[in-house]
Amino acid sequence: MFTLFHKINKCDGSNTSANRPGMPHVGGNRMKQSRKLALVAGAASLMLAATACSGSGSQAASGNGSDIATLSFMTSEPKSIVPQKDPGSQIGMALCANLMEVNVESQELEPLAAKSVSSDDAKVWDIELQDGWTFHDGTPVTANSFADAWNATATGANAWQGNGTFVSFAGYDELNPLDGSTAKATELSGVKVVDDTHLTVTLKAPNRDFPAILSTNPTCPMPESAFDDEAAYDEAPVSNGPYKFVSWDHNQQVVMEKWDGFKGAAGFSGGAQQLVGKIYTSIDPAYTDMTAGNLDMIRNVPATMVDKAKSQLGEESLFEVKIGSKQQTLQIPAYVDELSSKALRDAVSMSIDREAIATSLLKGHAQPSDSLVPPALDSYVEGSCDACTFDPEKAKKILADDGGFDGTLVIESNSASDQQLVQAIAKQIQDNLGISVQMKPMLGTELSERRNSQKLEGAAFGLWGWSYKSSDQYLSQYETGGDGNLATAYSNPKVDKLLQAARAEMDDAKSAELFKQAEAIIIKDLPAIPLFIPTDYGLQSKCAVLNDVQGDLQYYRAGYGC
Repeated sequence: MFTLFHKINKCDGSNTSANRPGMPHVGGNRMKQSRKLALVAGAASLMLAATACSGSGSQAASGNGSDIATLSFMTSEPKSIVPQKDPGSQIGMALCANLMEVNVESQELEPLAAKSVSSDDAKVWDIELQDGWTFHDGTPVTANSFADAWNATATGANAWQGNGTFVSFAGYDELNPLDGSTAKATELSGVKVVDDTHLTVTLKAPNRDFPAILSTNPTCPMPESAFDDEAAYDEAPVSNGPYKFVSWDHNQQVVMEKWDGFKGAAGFSGGAQQLVGKIYTSIDPAYTDMTAGNLDMIRNVPATMVDKAKSQLGEESLFEVKIGSKQQTLQIPAYVDELSSKALRDAVSMSIDREAIATSLLKGHAQPSDSLVPPALDSYVEGSCDACTFDPEKAKKILADDGGFDGTLVIESNSASDQQLVQAIAKQIQDNLGISVQMKPMLGTELSERRNSQKLEGAAFGLWGWSYKSSDQYLSQYETGGDGNLATAYSNPKVDKLLQAARAEMDDAKSAELFKQAEAIIIKDLPAIPLFIPTDYGLQSKCAVLNDVQGDLQYYRAGYGC
């Protein structure tokens, strides 16, 4: 039996961060394999680290001039602040307490709202809830609170972004008919409520990472009130996490406050009494506000801004994430006919001088990527991407032999960040390959919508990170119908079979080998072009103490340092 003792509080990430537990590799620690897979919550409790300077109960003034311990952070105007509708939302993460979560102090995946998560075969899972948990409005959190939320999120007709999280659940296909017809079911057949504190989940196939899936935003619970008036709930969601929703002034800010009823321990929350998400359309005005003392936290700081921040704000303002969990890529949609040539994709990749960009523009705050998974994962194979080697002459020949390219390569990107980088990439492709390239920057919400609705007109530049530490977090987006697959719509039956086998394999080394085999096939087809593994930085004011959660920064986990 696998047993993990719950030591304390909750963590989150915008590309959330947590390990897939229950299996041999949990929280970064290797454990012996056993037939019984289980995660059990214990009673131990640790206080927030001294360096976090928790402001609980204090009336200290923050950098925002508040009379309570307030921290502010940069965000864009949310499409939704409901966790199931925007899985990457830092706001949603603060509002929700998942069944499982990574403890910022132990850096291990542990039960939170769950008392235990266990399985004999990694296919049928038994979940027992903690006793006495409630939502922010005082109503009880029950097994139905999870089952109802999961059914709604998994229903394709609802078009909630968290839908893909439930691909592996039995009954998902019936809720998401591929032919566009009306669903023949209203619930996931694999989710059964036993009683108020017990439910079972049956998956389509064994998945060693299932407990980690339970740490992600789409698996948050929802109270009955969420389904009484969906529009009202969208504007003022009620959940069960360490922070409680207060207000949303559209295009201005979202305010949350520490919830006294949160039953999780210190390692699952932060030290601020109030969190304010200030809304910006790009990082530059946010950075200006930080230099003026009007903002406390920025995450995913572009490499082009790091040295300036170090000079203007001081070395102590930079927080460097030690684990490289993120990757920048150009994703190539299979449904864009003019990009369907493998030779074109190879030529584009070979025309990019990653080393030069990493050294000059990015000033060493990134490394060239040569695989579809980052080096931090066991399945990483150095140099797996042959086409990632800079060779402009060979690139031109490959393209010429293929008949050339008379169209325009469109690169869609998030206008809020990395525009200098996208411009440098576009210029290299255009200069080194001799083709026309057009940049198309847009708001992140629009780019996400275009990806999810398969309306991209060209390649999409993006930053991808794990919600929990697993190769599946990167490679499942290349599985037919997999989570994230809408971006490229790539499909290969051999890849599907290998990924399914990798998830079912309980031995770490054997699972990693299967993931390697899958990636070797995908990288030859090149549905996405690896670019860089950025060194991940956050910016913090004197009052904010950022915490690294398995390679991610989550605003609501920050300590209060004033």
